[in-house]
Amino acid sequence: MGIMTPAYPILAILLLWLAAYTDLTRRVIRNWISLALVLLFVLYASFSVHSIDIVGHVIWAGMLFIVLATGFSFGKVGGGDVKLATAVMLWVGPVSGFDFLVITGICGGILALAIVIPIFRMIWEWAFSPFQKYTSVSVESADLSVPYGVAIAMGGTVALFGSFISGN
Repeated sequence: MGIMTPAYPILAILLLWLAAYTDLTRRVIRNWISLALVLLFVLYASFSVHSIDIVGHVIWAGMLFIVLATGFSFGKVGGGDVKLATAVMLWVGPVSGFDFLVITGICGGILALAIVIPIFRMIWEWAFSPFQKYTSVSVESADLSVPYGVAIAMGGTVALFGSFISGN
């Protein structure tokens, strides 16, 4: 069964990008995706030819869950993002956990800018269009939420790849 171990991280990455797609298109990350990632990790850890520090992986995932759940309780982080990031951290653990956080943070910042900068342009157009009777710009109705599942998928892909290559 050790021969199948490369399939597990590949499936995990595919699930991550499915979550990114649904987050981008619907602003929803389905619970079954995060659950499938957790179950896939259990299978991977059980059948891997590599020695995996399961306790370390669980501790890192638990710490991230506490931090993100706190953000969720204040309305700053989506519940799907909390579950998805925790499932990814379970996969990458102490070996690539820091890489995952840094890459996810950078990608999330870029995503946020990509969303906010067009809003600034819309405000500019609205403020400086006194000669237009009606404007097509609707700043109030703009969705400012960041589909952070995309950033999690980017960070998770890089960290999972690095973690798998290193054998952890």
